[in-house]
This record gives sequence, C-alpha cells and structure tokens, in this order.
Amino acid sequence: QAPAGAELADRLEVDERTVRVVPLGRAAVRRREIAADLAAKAERARLRALALTPPCTCQDPDALFDTACTCEPAEGLAEVRLWRDELARLDGFRGHAAKHLKAQHELKERRAGLALAEQAEERLAAELAELPGTVEAGRELLGDTRIKAAGIEAAQKDVTEAGRLVEQGRRRDLVRRSVATAEEALRSAADEAQRARQTHLDLREERLNGMAAVLAAQLVDGLPCGVCGSPEHPAPATGLGGVPSEESERAAGQAADRAQRARETAEVKLAGLRVELDGLIETTDAPVETLAEALDSARSDLELRQAARLRCDELERQLAAGEHRLSELRLQHTEAVRQRTELAAALQNGAAEELRLREELDRARGADPSLQARIQRLTSEAELVAAAVTAAEQSETAQLELRKAEEELVTASADAGFATPEQAAAAVVHDRAPLEAQARRHDAEEAAVRELLADPVLHAAAAAPAADLAALESALHAAEAHHTRVAQAHDRARLRCDRLGDLTAHLAGQLRDWEPAAEAHAVVTRLAGVTSGQSGDNRKNMRLSAYVLSARLGQVVDAANERLGTMSAGRYLLKHSDDRSAADRSRNSGGLGLRVIDGWTGQDRDPATLSGGESFITSLSLALGLADVVTAEAGGTEISTLFVDEGFGTLDEDTLDEVMDVLDALRDGGRTVGVVSHVAELRVRIPAQLRLHKSRTGSRTSVHA
Repeated sequence: QAPAGAELADRLEVDERTVRVVPLGRAAVRRREIAADLAAKAERARLRALALTPPCTCQDPDALFDTACTCEPAEGLAEVRLWRDELARLDGFRGHAAKHLKAQHELKERRAGLALAEQAEERLAAELAELPGTVEAGRELLGDTRIKAAGIEAAQKDVTEAGRLVEQGRRRDLVRRSVATAEEALRSAADEAQRARQTHLDLREERLNGMAAVLAAQLVDGLPCGVCGSPEHPAPATGLGGVPSEESERAAGQAADRAQRARETAEVKLAGLRVELDGLIETTDAPVETLAEALDSARSDLELRQAARLRCDELERQLAAGEHRLSELRLQHTEAVRQRTELAAALQNGAAEELRLREELDRARGADPSLQARIQRLTSEAELVAAAVTAAEQSETAQLELRKAEEELVTASADAGFATPEQAAAAVVHDRAPLEAQARRHDAEEAAVRELLADPVLHAAAAAPAADLAALESALHAAEAHHTRVAQAHDRARLRCDRLGDLTAHLAGQLRDWEPAAEAHAVVTRLAGVTSGQSGDNRKNMRLSAYVLSARLGQVVDAANERLGTMSAGRYLLKHSDDRSAADRSRNSGGLGLRVIDGWTGQDRDPATLSGGESFITSLSLALGLADVVTAEAGGTEISTLFVDEGFGTLDEDTLDEVMDVLDALRDGGRTVGVVSHVAELRVRIPAQLRLHKSRTGSRTSVHA
C-alpha cells in the first residue's frame, strides 16, 4: 500500500499550498462587491443633489431671500459651504425668534396681570366690609369648641385600657382553641407512640425467634459455617415465614423514639398553653364582643374630643388670620392700584417691542412659512449635498482597495506555485477530512505491523520451554481459597464497623438533643436562685419581688416623712433599709426593712420599739404616702376617699391634735376622710358623724351633722 500512501501525501501537500491563496481570493470577491455597491450609492446621491437649487452666491444680503437670483452654483465641497454659510447667518436670527416669543408671552402675562389687579381691588373692598362680623363669629365658635375638647387625656386612657382588654380577650379565645387542638394532638401522639413501641417489640421478638433461619440464609456452599466452621451444610434451618431484618428492627426502634419525643413535645406545649389560658382568664373573662363594643365606644368618645381639639387649633389659626387680614386690607388695596397703573404702562411698551421683532422675523424667513421652516429646509438640503460628496469619496476609496486586493491575489498565487489564481482555486480540496483520515489509518496500520514484528516478548516466548500447567492450577486454587477466607473476615469486620458507626451517630444525636435541655435547665436554675435570693450571685440575698417593692417602698417613705414629721412634732422620720427588721421572720425577706430616725436622740431604731401611739402615726403616715404614690402613678387620678380605722385612743392630746390637723389638711385639699373610732374627743373635732347604736334587738345608725 506504499504507492497509495504517497499519492495521498501529494494531494494533501498541494492543498496546503492553497491555504494562503484562498482567503485572498475571497477578499478580492468581497472588495469587488463592495465597490459596485458604493458606486451605485454615489450615483443615486449625485442625482438627488443635482435636483436641488443652491442658495445664491452673490454678496447681496437681500438676494439670499430672492428665489429668482441667477448666480452660478458651486460644486463639491464649495457647494456644501454655501448651504452652511446661509444656515449660520439664519441661526443668528434665532435670538430674535426667542425674543419675539418672550415678548408675546410677557404681553399676555401683563394683560392677565392687569385683569387680576382689577379683580383684586374689587375683592379686597368686598372682604373689608364682611370681615369684622366673620371674626366675631369665629371667636364665639372657638369658645364652644374648647369646652368640647376638655377631658381628652382621660378618654385616651379609657381607649388604651379597653384596647388592652380586647387584645387579651382575643388572645384568650385563641389560646382556648389552641388548648383544644393541643389536647387532640397529644392524644394522637400518645396513640402513635404506643403503636410504634408495640411494633418495635413485635419485630424484635420475631427476629429473636427466627435468628437460626437468618444465620442459615447467610451460608454459602463450600464456605465455612460461622457457627460450626464446617464447609458443608447438610440441613440448614428454615423459618416459618419471613424473618425481619436488622435494618427493619433498627428503623422500628428509631420510629418509636421519634414518636415518644413527639408525645413529650405535645405534653410540654399543652402545659404551656394551659398556664397562659389561666392567666388570661384571671385578667378578663368577658366576651370579646362586649369588650369590642366598649372599645368602640371609648374610641368614638376620644375621636370626638380629638376632633374638637384639632378644630380648636384650626379655629385659633383662622381667628388670628382674620384679625391679621383685617389690618392689612387697606395696604393691599393701595398696592393693587399701584400695580394696575404699572401694568398698563408696561403693556403699552411691550406691544411696540413685539411689533418690531415680528417685522424683522418676517423679512428673515423670506418665502418660507417661518424662520424655523427655512432653517429645516436648508439643513436637509445641506445634508443631501454632503451625503453625495461623501458617497463619491467612499466609491473612489473602494476602487483603490479592489485593485490592491487583486494584485495581492496574483502575487500569492505565483508564490504558491500556481500560474493563475484560477489554477489555485481548481487545486483546492473542498472536503479535506476524508483524505486526512485515510492517511492517518494508513500510517497507523503500518506502525502496528512494524511494532508486532519487533515485539521481544513474542521472540522470547517462542524460545522458552513449555509451562507446568498442573502446578500452576494448584497454586491458583490455593490462592482463591485464601482470598475467600480473607474476604469473609473483611465482610464480618465491615458489618461490625458499620454497627459501631450507627451506634456512635445515635449516641451523638441523643447528646445533641440533651444539651439544649441541660443548658436551659442550668439557666433557669441560676435565674431561680437569683430571683429567690438563694444564689451567691444575689449579693443582697433579696427576692426579686422584694427588690421590686423596695424601690416603691423608698418612694412611699419619702412621701410619708412629709406628714410623719408634722404628726411627731419633728421628732421621727422613716428611713428605708435593705436589712430585715425585727418583725421579719422569713428567710430572704431583706429589702423591705424600715428604720425610725429619732431626732431627739440622733439614733435610728427598729419600728418594733415604737409605742402604740407612735406606731399609729407612723402607720398613718405610710398609708397617706402610699396614697400619694399611687396618685402619681395613676397619672393624676386621686384617691378621693380615705378611711382611718381605730388607733386614735393610743394618742396623747398633743399628738391627736397634730394628727387631726393633717387629716383636716387632706379634707381641705378636696378629699373625703372617714374616721372610725371610739374616742369621745373626736365627736367634738369631727362635725359630720355616722353613729352606731347597739341594743338587744340589733344595731342602728344615726347621722349627726
């Protein structure tokens, strides 16, 4: 096959020489097409430009607008300059056009301004006659509206409280429904957990009962038994039915664990919902519809008062504006007269300027409808002439490039060994791939034959003696038996490794599930110790409730001292203490202690050491101080009625006078003070009395004023 291979190589070599000639031939064809297309375009543009009448080339400015001018037209770029020069001259008149438009606009505005000034003068005169009565009526309406706007703060509190109750009522109903849903979910979870556990136990029992059948199913003829080691298995055990696999038992156990966790989660969720429901029922048990009606009523009242308040602001602004307007009307009327006079004079001057500009623009536009129309016409004509010049230049450039491409094609053909470009085109192989594939197959076959003939293994095998096949077969059987034993040991080790991996993963999962609960338990335990005062972190050993009340007790003590100093003639004052008092017996009750400062001795002592009368005035001062603190916390809502029950009999005459003076001061401040006592002296000090009379037949009351 060597001659055929040489012929293929020659054909491919000739085709290689045409590689540089072919692109140049294609480029020459493309250049020829482009040159023909540009020549046609240049001819069409030249014909369109010849149909135009160029502007006049004379130096007479007036002749530029004369269509009868007979000056000789220019050619080429000079002809383009004629149009452009005329356009440049006309562009100078654009400012005149803008000024003319501005003059027309200003003239229109001045006419409109004059009319508005006349209307304003009439309007101001009419308003000046009506405004005093309007101001007086607005003043009366403002007074009535202020009365309606009173009490808006109380209405806002009512709306806030009613809204809170509605939200709690809705939350209560939602939680009640959630409790019913959670109860049903808990029942379903408990049933599912029981079924999953029973399924797991049944599978385990079946697997234990059928374990012999499972081991028999793993026996392989010729391989040793995992129990007795014998390679023969004359009577393997059989099961009565299908024995569950280890994977089935493991899956059932995991399903039982998941069902149990779902049951515990449902129990926790239900307990939380029940606690929340109990708290909401304690807050309000009224129907949501009733609470919503109360909220709507409170909102309506608040909206009315808010609207009245907004109306007050608006009426105040209107009243102030009316009074201010009344003082400015005369000045505005004088200003309107002045503006009308100035606008009339400006209107006359503007009309003269507009007429002058219009005449100049009429001369500039010539026979065209407008200056802009003339500019647009000349611009389009200039573009056509410029396009004709450009097309001619492009056509000449294309002819030059065509001649250059044809010369390069002839030179490349000669360099490649071809007489003409046509001969090179005829030598091109249009489908080179089959020839290249055939040449590669020839080379591969020749190389394979040479390699086979030169293989040293074949030469050595031919020279070596015959092999011992029986010995080789025996060695092969021994190697296969050893491989079987090693593979069985590997399988057993892999099963144990997989089992250990599953148990490790299961243990890690259990630990991950346990860690959040342990962390949450530690946080709750620490928080409980801190709030109960039993943790080392609580340096004051004070319960959270006592800590909160301690701050309020300090406010009450400050308010109580204002009256205790008066009742005790300046002797006693109270001081808040974090230590336990003598009357406290419980653990961790610090934070609510009181100490009494004796101004006579300069010492402080425990309240338990006070006498009966001193304890009474101290308790009364604390009660009145608590009332003041509650009043401040309630946003100014006062406790208007106070009752003092007994304790007056322990007071001496001077102290009783001091106490009554304090109670009288409260009564003078608008509060009603009721005193329950058996002290006869109080009958003289208290004018309005409700007396209780006891007898065998019962008790009766009488009023003494």
